[in-house]
Amino acid sequence: MSKGKKEPERTKRPTSYDVARRAGVSQAAVSRAFSKRGYVGAEARAKIEAAAKELGFRPNALARSLIDKRSRIVAVVIADMYYSFYVAILHQINGALRQAGYQTLLFSIPSSQDLDTIVDDVGDYRVDGIIMVSARLTTDVARMSEALGVPIVLMNRYADQPSVNFVVPDDHQGGRLVAEFMLAAGHHRFAYIAGIEGASTSRDRGDGFRAALPSSPQVKAGDFSYEGGFAATEALMRGPAPPDAIFCASDIMAWAAIDALRHEFGLRAGRDVSVIGYNDAAESRWRNYDLTTVVSSPDSMSHRAVEILSALLDREATPPVQERLRVHLKVRGSARVPSDYEAENVEMETGR
Repeated sequence: MSKGKKEPERTKRPTSYDVARRAGVSQAAVSRAFSKRGYVGAEARAKIEAAAKELGFRPNALARSLIDKRSRIVAVVIADMYYSFYVAILHQINGALRQAGYQTLLFSIPSSQDLDTIVDDVGDYRVDGIIMVSARLTTDVARMSEALGVPIVLMNRYADQPSVNFVVPDDHQGGRLVAEFMLAAGHHRFAYIAGIEGASTSRDRGDGFRAALPSSPQVKAGDFSYEGGFAATEALMRGPAPPDAIFCASDIMAWAAIDALRHEFGLRAGRDVSVIGYNDAAESRWRNYDLTTVVSSPDSMSHRAVEILSALLDREATPPVQERLRVHLKVRGSARVPSDYEAENVEMETGR
């Protein structure tokens, strides 16, 4: 450093003691106010918050975690971040976790990858809990939770284990809604483009669809991918009995089906072949797709998953929560609309 120049003084970071002195309260009251543990009167809380704002005080999360034995971090394991539906889910989960006083640690894996491959990575971090979104489950989730020592909540995918906590759309109901709508529109040749083999979402959506049809639909695997949906549609349309109605287990496969019909066969979805997807991802509203789809409400699922996890963290023992949230069908231009059709849980897009 050149002679004559003073090194700039470092600004001292304000402490909880500084806030307490400025607010005229005890340091314990400041601690209770920011940890949200214990009672703090409304007047005292207002003084504490005002003093903290004036001083630029931010509570030390690391120090607090050492005191209450919690990191306030939740691992979110989510599949296929390139799919806008999962981006929306992550946005909702992150907001709900922050509101509940937690931070998000993200682990993103392809939907085709087994959850087992990332368990050790998650276990390396001191997280309070785990929310798994559409993870491919090939392991015992209850045993995994016990081994990691933290509660796990599954979302948009479930395991057939009585002790596992999950919140999912009512996918059986969603598949049934699609079948009833297609039948009312006068369709006779049905096809189902399934997702990944063994995924509860794909299985339940297909089961609900088949249960409401007079005969079994043709089934092709699309692996929850655009490429898979495109190839499955091509195979169906080149077969001996091309379908006049296609139900896809996800929107991304439905977009592919619409593109395949248009570019490979010169057909238009909604006029020549009805196409219905699942999830109501953002792109489904684009005019290029105008997709009729089952709405599975990622905001409701996300908030409920965080509520369940928060309850598990606040109580050592609680009965497992297994919830299926109702869905509805949003009708746009990619599917033929029955005349004067009215049904519960079916919504016509404005202007149609």
